Amino acid sequence: MAFYSNSSDTELLVLIRDGQEAAFTEIYNRYWERLVATGFYYMRSKETAEEIVHDVLMGLWLRRDSLEIQSLPAYLGTAVKFSVFKAMARNKRRKELLAGNLPARDMHNETEQQLDALFLEEYLRGIVEKLPEKARLVFTYSREEALSVKDIAQKMDLSSKSVEYYMTKALKAIRNSIQKMGVFCSSLFI
Repeated sequence: MAFYSNSSDTELLVLIRDGQEAAFTEIYNRYWERLVATGFYYMRSKETAEEIVHDVLMGLWLRRDSLEIQSLPAYLGTAVKFSVFKAMARNKRRKELLAGNLPARDMHNETEQQLDALFLEEYLRGIVEKLPEKARLVFTYSREEALSVKDIAQKMDLSSKSVEYYMTKALKAIRNSIQKMGVFCSSLFI
């Protein structure tokens, strides 16, 4: 077990892809308390937070072959937060149903869409932060400051073609990460 406790997250992820349960146990033990604390912060219920974290970690094990994770703490933290938001929406809906306040189905769908948008925004922020500096700046200037390619080129002292190259690189990285995360989301939260 000392081998696993001295291993990096990346090494442990490689080992769990090979089906090594001891590596998964190390990840479970390494992140359990931190993730439960995150869940508890939002849910104010230790039992519910533990259930959420257990489900997220089991999802990691079950999908170990198909997941490509850049940062394990960020991935697990985002998955727990998303699960918490889903649980909160379900609890709210359940309370409304029990109280006899049946909101329109559209309102429920809107809440789900808002939660999905919040999750996606946080997830994208994590992807953008990991981009190479120039690609990150180009993407940020384009999307957050709404600058044109020409304005970005002038601001960064680059050619327009270079700006387009970095934007393409950023968008490709984001698209690939979202496609990989889509497998995780659809199988864990539906």
